[in-house]
Amino acid sequence: MTVLRADAERNRVRVLAAATRVFAEHGASATLNDVAAAAGVGVGTVYRRFADKEAVLDALFDEKLDALVALADDAAQVEDAGDAFRQLLLGVMEKRATDRGLDAILTAPSRSARFAEELGRRFIPTVDQLVARAIEAGELRPGFTGQEVCILGFMVGSVADITRADDAQVWRRYAQLLVDGTRPAASVLTPPPLTFEQNAAALGRAG
Repeated sequence: MTVLRADAERNRVRVLAAATRVFAEHGASATLNDVAAAAGVGVGTVYRRFADKEAVLDALFDEKLDALVALADDAAQVEDAGDAFRQLLLGVMEKRATDRGLDAILTAPSRSARFAEELGRRFIPTVDQLVARAIEAGELRPGFTGQEVCILGFMVGSVADITRADDAQVWRRYAQLLVDGTRPAASVLTPPPLTFEQNAAALGRAG
């Protein structure tokens, strides 16, 4: 019996690893048949571990959120305030541009409330500190808010989605344009930013 349980856990781990790859490449359009093929198991094995595709995506939620939190934590270790902020912003952009599953997993309607709660608790406080440091150091234009890091990241991800077939790296051009646009400028940012709740809801609609 112990052997069967061990085999079941190995299959579960294999399915989730495959799902991470498949959804990163294909986004929400991927199916459990795709996941099963990538895992090298029958689709019945997938269904024995997970009731449906949403259950697989639910299981990947913490992994994806942890990756975002790690970006903020790593940037917080950078001494230069401007470099720290730009490392974070580019990191979030790259994460979304190269992982099409991020939208499907984090911001789908069934998980959007959880995403907003976890983002506000685990990610935004560190980001707000990085933003405040960069503004104080004169490295970031006043009026920029921490929650806009996610919005800009998802903007670049949308560009990556529509240009991937022609050039999988061209999103970097637009990412750099946006990063440069965060540097101090004479113009004042208008209109004012959305609230955190409005931004979280908007990210949920993006998928």
